[in-house]
Amino acid sequence: MLHSRDVKIAVLLPFDDTRMFSVHHIAPAVNLAINELNQNKAMGHKYNFSVQYNDSRCNIAEGINKAINFYIKRQVHVYFGPVCDFALAPVARQVGFWNLPLVSVGAMARDFSLYRLTQYRLMTRVGPVNFRSLYYFFKEIMSIYRWHKIKMLYSKTGQDYLLKSLCHFSIEALHYDLESGVPKIQQDYFRVDENTDKDHLLRREIGLDYSVNTKP
Repeated sequence: MLHSRDVKIAVLLPFDDTRMFSVHHIAPAVNLAINELNQNKAMGHKYNFSVQYNDSRCNIAEGINKAINFYIKRQVHVYFGPVCDFALAPVARQVGFWNLPLVSVGAMARDFSLYRLTQYRLMTRVGPVNFRSLYYFFKEIMSIYRWHKIKMLYSKTGQDYLLKSLCHFSIEALHYDLESGVPKIQQDYFRVDENTDKDHLLRREIGLDYSVNTKP
């Protein structure tokens, strides 16, 4: 049985250093936080923090597999990560059945906000933004300038080197929130890929249909 003062932290992050939230980027911050806690006399008594890392690979199967392994070996009191939304979603759902907290700087997709109190009850998101915030920004901008038409151009794999499906999730959130929140706005979207004809894109997908009348 674990000592009551032991705190076991299981960190699920990619080991690939090209990822913004790789283990090698985050581990120094985790160590710094633990050192600060150990020196904090306000905590009343000493806790024994231990940290184990495993590679989520930003992959839906790898993330939940590593989380389950930590759980069945009784090596976790709290999960840090995953960060990539596809890897995070199944783990964040499962910890509710295990009654274990999860902290992530990810969870940017719209669903994490919509189902926060049902599917992701024990997840705490500490990241800077959720993609639903795009809706509030564009809603205000379009209201100020009295715009009623929007064209969204995106690449499905755009910015994948940072987070998988980053562009896809951002446009998805903006599209559905505008559709439900401001239905009078006419919206369209076009997916750009490596084979996209840029001349066709400019002439036919944008053209003059999305220009602004600047006459007083």
